[in-house]
Amino acid sequence: MPAVGRAIMAKILVCVAWPYASGPRHLGHACSTFIPADVFARYHRMRGDEVLMVGGSDMHGTPTTVRADEEGVTPKEVADRFHALHTKNIEQLGVRYDLYWNTAAEDHKKWVQDIFLSLRDQGNVYEATMTSPYCTTGNHFLPDRYVEGKCPNCGFERARGDQCDNCGHLWDPFELVDPHCRIHGTPPVPRETKHFFFRLSAFEEPLKKWMASGKERWRNHVVTFTQSWLREGLRDRPVTRDLDWGIEVPVPGYETKRIYVWFEAVMGYLTATKEWFKLHGKPEGWKDFWYDPEAKHVYFVGKDNIVFHTIMWPAILMAYDPKLDLPADVPATQYLNISSERMSTGHGHGVWLSDLLERFDPDQIRYYATVTMPEAKDTDFTWEDFAQRNNSELLAVYGNFVHRALTFADKNFAHEVPPAGFLDAADKAMVRAIEDQWKKVGQNLEYIHFKDAIKEAIQLARLGNQYFDQKAPWDLVRKDRAACGTVLHVSLRVARSLALVLAPFLPFSSQRLWNALGYDTDIHAQRWEEALEDVPAGQRLRVGKPLFAKIELEAAGPAAPDAGFDVRIARILEVKDHPNADKLYVLTVDYGAGTRDIVSGIKNDYAPDQLRGRTIAYLLNLQPARLRGVESRGMLLAGEDEKVVGLVLPPDDAKVGTQILGVAGAPELPFAEFQKYKLRVGEEGRVYFLGKAEEVRIPLKAGDAYLKVDKGLKEGTWVH
Repeated sequence: MPAVGRAIMAKILVCVAWPYASGPRHLGHACSTFIPADVFARYHRMRGDEVLMVGGSDMHGTPTTVRADEEGVTPKEVADRFHALHTKNIEQLGVRYDLYWNTAAEDHKKWVQDIFLSLRDQGNVYEATMTSPYCTTGNHFLPDRYVEGKCPNCGFERARGDQCDNCGHLWDPFELVDPHCRIHGTPPVPRETKHFFFRLSAFEEPLKKWMASGKERWRNHVVTFTQSWLREGLRDRPVTRDLDWGIEVPVPGYETKRIYVWFEAVMGYLTATKEWFKLHGKPEGWKDFWYDPEAKHVYFVGKDNIVFHTIMWPAILMAYDPKLDLPADVPATQYLNISSERMSTGHGHGVWLSDLLERFDPDQIRYYATVTMPEAKDTDFTWEDFAQRNNSELLAVYGNFVHRALTFADKNFAHEVPPAGFLDAADKAMVRAIEDQWKKVGQNLEYIHFKDAIKEAIQLARLGNQYFDQKAPWDLVRKDRAACGTVLHVSLRVARSLALVLAPFLPFSSQRLWNALGYDTDIHAQRWEEALEDVPAGQRLRVGKPLFAKIELEAAGPAAPDAGFDVRIARILEVKDHPNADKLYVLTVDYGAGTRDIVSGIKNDYAPDQLRGRTIAYLLNLQPARLRGVESRGMLLAGEDEKVVGLVLPPDDAKVGTQILGVAGAPELPFAEFQKYKLRVGEEGRVYFLGKAEEVRIPLKAGDAYLKVDKGLKEGTWVH
């Protein structure tokens, strides 16, 4: 559908993937799901379409129970904590859901159970016996994600028992190479258990027929991945599991089992739509979005979720009610990597939104997430690229143009928009460029090409800078004031258009620019076509500070001497004896964005009770290593001399997760590289890194307080 001249209002349901409430969100989540969804929804609202954007937190995923087990708390505590954090970060980014819900809500539970029973009554869900992994150490069945091993397809060492995060292939736990219990490290044994299965195989041909029609505009990798699944043949899949956290199975005899998360979470798109209309006093209104063949459902997910949205969910819809609308598009992205490895909450590897939002303007984050969005292939995040994109594009092109136009007009024309006089060829060309770029931005947004869309918007600012330089108003203001006023009027008209076409992408700065141009209204209530309108002569300008700030490389991190480190304050949750070594502990630590196990050689110097609950300095990004058969992910910072071993001590009031050295998301640090740095204890026991080549002292800090070392330790070496 073309972006120009489209008068028919469309009904669009924007469906956003449900992240696990098991840890913080990283930049990969943002650029794959809720930022593109928000851009798409904002644009279509400006087009006058009826848009409903729904999603929420997946409270029942097994990553939540894994974390709860590691922390020694209930899954509900973990899920509630991270649902609140997700909600906060989403709001900080300016993402406007109509309903950001969660799967623990009572209505969701009720409607899921209704769908389950309906599918069972239709014969599309049936009972059968299956073989599941059983942990003999913990004496319980293991959910798929409690099993890890090597992926038979790509060789990824930390594939899960249901899916490989690296290649996206779905597995059964026993198909992995060397599967082991994530908690106890022991291999699971097969045991039979009774469960309900979804008759997915019955929908293979209907799905093939559906995929063969009307998918010309879908992204190539989505179509290819889905068709490869269909060619391999579909197998029935279990929809219940031996769990005590999740939605209860409404069938006698299944009191100790729950509806499995992959099955119930995708139903959230339907249940959230129902909930929104219920909350707005129209309990039957959801049918207008789900039974209208003209309604368009667009699903924003990551690569690892393609199969659930192009095969599993459409099959459930076909089975439950063939009249329900199927996905119109699933514009799944590829992965945003860091150090060539996929960002992952479960593996504690990512650039965390909470960290970014503390340090940068949300529109700087939204801009970078859009221009580097991995629409067709995996993309690598680097701090250099993050700073460079902001400084050379957002700041130097867009921000520079609108600020120079605003400030020059404000200074020389009594704080008002000057009138336009005679338009010469260059002036007319600039006005035509507004419409040309507006068309290109709109067309790309219609086709869900976000990177190209924002590039075309920035191109309008680039053309504005060229026009401004060509006209040189600083000379005209002395020679021909009327002509100078015309140049500034045209420039402010370009700025007005930029505020509107960039509003879906950069909502905060667009509103600031809109206000600076003299408007008091909400820019997000304006229509898309208004980007072609003129700015009123005489309108009062309200010029403030520039829209964007420069990002210094030192602030982002990569140029600093400590850039290779990610050291944070962590708390020791549990202390266990190493099963294969008398002098080692296995410590479970909470570092603010997750929990991990580390192996530490401090058993002779600290009793378990001296460690449990205390805060430490934790090196997060040390390359994982297996020490005497147990994987260690990171290192506590401690030193030793000839007599004692002492921990590096954070301040008593230190907050878990606080960065005390380096940058969040620093790449994995090989141990051999780490060994090139030494520990130095200075005056009053203050602790420093000693730089390898530069012989630079890098102080470990928490706020303004230098960290110290325990037990009066003097200059020593690292303990690991």
